[in-house]
Amino acid sequence: MRRHRRLARYSGLVPLVPALLVLIVFFVLPMLELARMSFFEHSRTQVYVPRATAASYRQFFADPYYGRMVWMSLKVGFFTTAVALICGYPMAYYLTTTRGWERTLLSGACLLPVFVTILVGTLGWYIILLPYGLIQELLSLVGLIQGPLAALNTFPALVTVMVYLYLPYVVLIVAASIQGVGADKVNAARVLGATSWGVFRRVIIPLTVPGITSSAILVFALSISSYLVPVLITGQRLRVLPMAIFSYTTDLLNWPFASVLALVLLSIVVIGTYAFTAVMNRLTARGKWDLV
Repeated sequence: MRRHRRLARYSGLVPLVPALLVLIVFFVLPMLELARMSFFEHSRTQVYVPRATAASYRQFFADPYYGRMVWMSLKVGFFTTAVALICGYPMAYYLTTTRGWERTLLSGACLLPVFVTILVGTLGWYIILLPYGLIQELLSLVGLIQGPLAALNTFPALVTVMVYLYLPYVVLIVAASIQGVGADKVNAARVLGATSWGVFRRVIIPLTVPGITSSAILVFALSISSYLVPVLITGQRLRVLPMAIFSYTTDLLNWPFASVLALVLLSIVVIGTYAFTAVMNRLTARGKWDLV
C-alpha cells in the first residue's frame, strides 16, 4: 500500500522529465563546466591549462576596471527596464481597451520590432542617430540644435535602442495580465465608490504585478546580457560585461577569465531577478515567487 502511494506521488512528475532533461543537458551541465573552467590556468600558448588556480578571480576582484564594467551593465539593465515599464504599461492598458481595426493596428505596431531582427533594428537606429541623419535634420529644422548631433556612443542612445527592441515584450505580457483581471472585480470597486483612477491604482495595478514582474525580469536579463546592441551603438566607449566576455573568448583567448565574467553576469541576473521579485511581492503582499 505504501509503495502504491509512493508511485502515485511521483507519477505526477513524469511529464516534467523531458523539460528537466533539456534543462540539465543544455543549462546545468554547461554552467558546471563553465564554473570548472573558471578555475583553470590561462596559458599564452593554449586556451587553458587544466590546473586549479584562483588567479582569474583575483584578477577580477583586484582591478576596479571590471567593477566599473559591472556597474555600467547594471545601469543599462536598470534604466532599460524602468523606461520600458513606464512606456509599456500605459500602452498595454490602452491596447486592452480598444477594439476592432484600432486594436489590430496597435498590436501590429507593437509586434513589428519582434518581426524585425535585432541586427536590422539596431542598424536602423544607427543610421537615424548618425550625425546629419534623420533626427539631426529634424532638430535642425525646428532650430533646436546647430551642428552635428553627437547622439551615438552615448548612454541615452543605448537605452533608447534597447527600449525600442524590448518594449514589445512588456506590452504583450502586461496586456495579457490586464486582460486576466476579471470584470467583476472592476465592477465591484466601482459599486463601492472607487473612481477610475482609484480602480486603476488599487485594483488593476496590484492584480497585474505578476505581469509587471515577469516582463521586468525578461527585459533586465535581455538588456544586461546584450552584446550586439552596445557594440553597434556605442562602439567601445561604453564597456559592458558581454563585450568583455566576447573579447576574452575570441581575441585574447583567455577562456578561464571569460568564464569568470560569464559567471558574474549570470549571478547578476539571478540576484536581480530574486531581488525584484522579492520587492514586488513585499509591496503587494503576494506569496514568494508568485509570478502567475
